[in-house]
Formats: sequence, structure tokens, C-alpha cells
Amino acid sequence: GCVAMLDDVQLERYSRQIILPQVDLIGQERLLASRVLVVGAGGIGCPVVLYLARSGVGAIEIVDSDSIELSNLPRQIAYQFSDVGSRKAQVLAREAKASNPDIQVEAHESSLKDFLRHQNLSRFSLVIDATDSVAAARDLNRAAVSTQTPLLYVSATGTEGRIFVSEGWRSGQPCIECLLGPSEREEQGCQTMGVLSPSVGAIAVLAAVQALKVLLDRATAGVFCLDTWTFDTMRVALNKDPACAACGGDKGDR
Repeated sequence: GCVAMLDDVQLERYSRQIILPQVDLIGQERLLASRVLVVGAGGIGCPVVLYLARSGVGAIEIVDSDSIELSNLPRQIAYQFSDVGSRKAQVLAREAKASNPDIQVEAHESSLKDFLRHQNLSRFSLVIDATDSVAAARDLNRAAVSTQTPLLYVSATGTEGRIFVSEGWRSGQPCIECLLGPSEREEQGCQTMGVLSPSVGAIAVLAAVQALKVLLDRATAGVFCLDTWTFDTMRVALNKDPACAACGGDKGDR
């Protein structure tokens, strides 16, 4: 569709991005016309939302039913000490909106299951799984495959992380279920495994870059793995599983 041209304030605000050949004026307009859903307002969700908001993604919706706890503060950088006890989705939405009045930000203080029961993912340009929950990833993936919505999977544990764009409805393209397989159980989370605050931030910031690339139709394929402690990186090609419960067989060739 036709997108409104940027006004003078927007041209100044996004000037450093517009100079980039990877973005340019058309790309910036495309970002402003995009709607992104971020599920999870924790260590991954905070930097992702703040960077997408500042980069000029026009509409962002956040799903999280949790409240802010003291142990969240080292890595959930949208929150201050005075926010402890407040709802994550509301505070993150407020901070994102404060950074950029250009954009719309909406908070949903519901569980993912409730959200998926009442909302259709097809209105989003991109959905980002920032939950670090295998069960949530599977639920989101099924909904994203059925509505043909790109889904960005981001996970971080200890000092390591993984980033993957799932488009399992496309012929030959794998989905999150292909990545996790039927046997992957709920991984032990931050509470038992521990987590290094800037490590989660580093993975989240790279995920925000990949999110912008998806919106600009320039996403990098494969599963990107990073160990922030050793600086080891790896990009793994992932094949579609023909027996995948979510996207396998004829379900994937629409």
C-alpha cells in the first residue's frame, strides 16, 4: 500500500538510518508501516522493544502477564528500582513510547494462551518470541504457521544465545518445531542456570537487528548461535522436517 511520506522531524530523527543503503527512505517508511508483536518483556524483550521503538517500527504490541521483581533489574533494562511490583508490559510500553512519540505501543497483560485465544497473529508483520520458554515457543509457532506470520525465535541461557527466523508455512522453510524437535524439554531457566546480564543484552540487540532485517525483507537464514563469553559464533543451516507436527508435509507448501 501507499505509505505517508516522512515529515521533517522524522527525517531528522531517522537521518542516520536513512543514510544506510540497507534501509534508505523507502525502508524507513516500511518500518513505520510495520506492526510487531513482542511476547515476553524480560531480559530479551526489553532491549528488543526499546530498539525497535527507537528505530521507528510504527506499531509495537507487548504481551506479558508478570510483574517486575528485584532479581529482574540486572538485565531487564527498561525497569528502574522504583518500578518493582509494577506490571512489566505497562512499564515497557511506557518507556518505549517515551523514547519515540511517533509510534503506537500497546501492552497486553495477559498470558500467551489467553492472547492467542482472542487475537489473530495475521495482523502483525512479525512476531518475536522473547519468552525463553519452550512451551510458549511451540504455541506461538503453531499460531504463526497457521496465519503465515514470520516468527523470530530468541533464546538466551548462561552466556549463550540462539536467534532464528521461522517461516514454516513456506515451501522448504523450517519452523521452530523443526528446530526444537519433539524431544526438547523445558530448559532450565535463569533461576537455576544463571545468566550474565550483558550477554542477554547482546543477544537481544542482535535479535533486534534481525527483526529489522525481516521487516525490510533482508533476513539472514539459518540458526545463529553466539557465546558472548568466548566470542564464538556459528550459523547452522536447518532443514525442514517432513514429519514436523507444525509445518511438515503438505502443510508447509501453501
